[in-house]
Amino acid sequence: MSINKWEPPGTWGPVTGGLMTQTSTGTTFAIVAESPATFNAAGYAALTYVEVGEVTDIAEIGSETAKVEHKPLKTGVVEKFKGFTDWGSSSISFAKASSDAGQVLLASGDNGANKNKQHSVCVTLQDGTKLYFVCKVFGFKTAPGSADSIVSCTSNIEIESVIVEV
Repeated sequence: MSINKWEPPGTWGPVTGGLMTQTSTGTTFAIVAESPATFNAAGYAALTYVEVGEVTDIAEIGSETAKVEHKPLKTGVVEKFKGFTDWGSSSISFAKASSDAGQVLLASGDNGANKNKQHSVCVTLQDGTKLYFVCKVFGFKTAPGSADSIVSCTSNIEIESVIVEV
């Protein structure tokens, strides 16, 4: 592809500096109340996910590792080490749709029949990239809102595994 002519954003060219960019439009969040047989792309892909409808926001997903410091008096230099890794949490916001199977599944993972089950998640980005991981559901809140707003919900999840990107 040529970098000497203008090309639309998200394609090769001077607008993106040769990088493939994308928006969040088209991103989906799907979940199932079971763990994969193997924690790799094949194991996750073998599951049958239920898409959560009307999703408006998915908070960041990723790990954070604790910093462990050692401060020996002799050297006066702080030595830094990696401690435990926490795969973090995320929140998913969506317009409330009581009959949506994905929303029902999230609610049951919070305080219903599936509240103690590990759930598998598949986030699919606009370009088809899939992010797989397991989590537990730790919240499902309804926000009635104010005038001229949509009744919405937010569900909080705690990620318990490496995030597999395919």
